[in-house]
Amino acid sequence: MTERLTARLEDYLEAILRIEQGKRFARVRDISEVLTVAKSAVTAALRTLSDMELVNYQPYEPVTLTPKGTEKAKAIALRHRIIEDFLRNILGLQPDRAESIACGMEHAIDTEALERFVCFLAFIGQRGETGQSWLDEFRHFTSEGMVGQTCRECMEQYLQRVRTDTHDESR
Repeated sequence: MTERLTARLEDYLEAILRIEQGKRFARVRDISEVLTVAKSAVTAALRTLSDMELVNYQPYEPVTLTPKGTEKAKAIALRHRIIEDFLRNILGLQPDRAESIACGMEHAIDTEALERFVCFLAFIGQRGETGQSWLDEFRHFTSEGMVGQTCRECMEQYLQRVRTDTHDESR
């Protein structure tokens, strides 16, 4: 079957991977609890994932990822961790917000954009003290503003410039 792996199905793979890491296998009720969905929804998703050869699923039996499913789930989990790291450690979002936003972004980001996130995070990591300096300045700017302007005022100026640039390009 060549059905597309949707964002929701990716969530199932990621959940099964997390459960497997703790218990070595998952059950429908475990997945239902982690994703806060009905058991019938889990069963339907597992059938689809089984048809795609991503999980080993039989009714009333433990669920495990296939090697192909494990590879896919690990890639999804890695995308999630990279985005969450960026949101928390670069943009300074609270952990719960970063987690929630990363859940949505992980499904939409393409390979090139993800590689740029990784490149930027690696760059910051290599910059040592000099990278930390401007990162600290950015964090101060987001919380208190700079040069007599709040972050919000600077954002409004930026958005006005972008709107003007967009308007000029459409002529």
